[in-house]
Amino acid sequence: MNPRTQPAPRDRGRSVEVEWTTISYGTIAVYLVITFVVLLGILYLISPNFVIKTAHRALETIAANPSSPQTNVSRREAHFVNLDGTVRYKKAASSQWMRADFNTNLEKGDFVQTGSDGVARIIFADGTNYTLKPDALIVVEESREDPVTRATKVSVQVTSGAVDLATGHFEAPGSTSQVSFADAVATLNEESRAAVRNDPDKNVHEFTVDSGQAEVTRGTQSVQLGQYEQVSFTKEEPGLVRAKIIAPPALLTPENMELKQTPNPKATTLDFSWTEVPEARAYHLQISPSVMLSNFVVDKRISGRTSIPISGLDEGTYYWMVSAIDAKGVESQPSQANRLNLVQEVAGNQAYLEITSYTSHGNVIEVQGKTEPGSTVIINNEQVFSISPDGTFRGFTPPFAHTGSNQITITAQDRKGDTNTIRKTVVIE
Repeated sequence: MNPRTQPAPRDRGRSVEVEWTTISYGTIAVYLVITFVVLLGILYLISPNFVIKTAHRALETIAANPSSPQTNVSRREAHFVNLDGTVRYKKAASSQWMRADFNTNLEKGDFVQTGSDGVARIIFADGTNYTLKPDALIVVEESREDPVTRATKVSVQVTSGAVDLATGHFEAPGSTSQVSFADAVATLNEESRAAVRNDPDKNVHEFTVDSGQAEVTRGTQSVQLGQYEQVSFTKEEPGLVRAKIIAPPALLTPENMELKQTPNPKATTLDFSWTEVPEARAYHLQISPSVMLSNFVVDKRISGRTSIPISGLDEGTYYWMVSAIDAKGVESQPSQANRLNLVQEVAGNQAYLEITSYTSHGNVIEVQGKTEPGSTVIINNEQVFSISPDGTFRGFTPPFAHTGSNQITITAQDRKGDTNTIRKTVVIE
């Protein structure tokens, strides 16, 4: 504050002095901040949880859209998590097709197309995964999250081709995940898996639920679908045709994430087996070196058996699945794929693996450590994808089902095929 005194004009022989004070805008701002802090402190003493939650929500809103802090809707762009072969995209405001990469963000109105050798997996705002098979074309219709209610809305149009999708857990009420094909719309429940096939040239339009539930609407008709149920239609006929489809078998051996060490992988015979499906007359076995389940090295139809010996596989990682075929030749959806690690056994060597910390997050344990660069790390049958170039990694166990003592198993496999396993017993309270 700057007190100033100036003499006023003389009047009737008297000397009158007028005094005033000038306060700067900076001072006013300081006073307002102090007042706000005091009020916030009082509010925190009264209801600390309310203050903390409000502050977190405000920070998340700003982080979600820093350039427009007053907007009512924040967006979390969809992005690619797996790419194999020819995959390209076109932005809504562009006429140019670009090759897709892991830095590509997908927004409303964007197109994604796979070539005859292409497969792509995309993750959306609500955790929904879309896997595009070869020769597929989709359009992103919506992918957003409301910053206040946290409700997510994802909508995709399958213009042509085959697409698999799986929804995650919806964190907020009012969240929706939809897929449209031809003139039908399917709305999926959380934690559901489905497959879409849309072939305008052959007039084939199908939607199949593998697990969970979904509702399909076409015109004025809506149909509720459960596990292994399907709706189909043709352009000329109104309505939807609902049918029960054959279920896939459950895979038995090799077990998921099994590590098979052998002196000569190519000469080793492996027994692939699965459960019997009563309606099945044959089975379809597929083995791929790609997590995207493409470029199959084994693609066999097996009649009357639920197992088959396979040899001639090179050293490496494989993913395998089986579908069932009924008496009419109708094939089920493929089973969930199992992963097999086939490595050459080298006596006396052990992969480098060091665990630096275990951190509890409720019934999930975070594991941090270090291994040789280029190695694969598996924690309780879940692969760790967050491995730095220097070999440091951070991974999480799947949620433990019960409290008390539980075991964590961490396995590292280096590029030579050497392995190392560390086991740790933790107590979940």
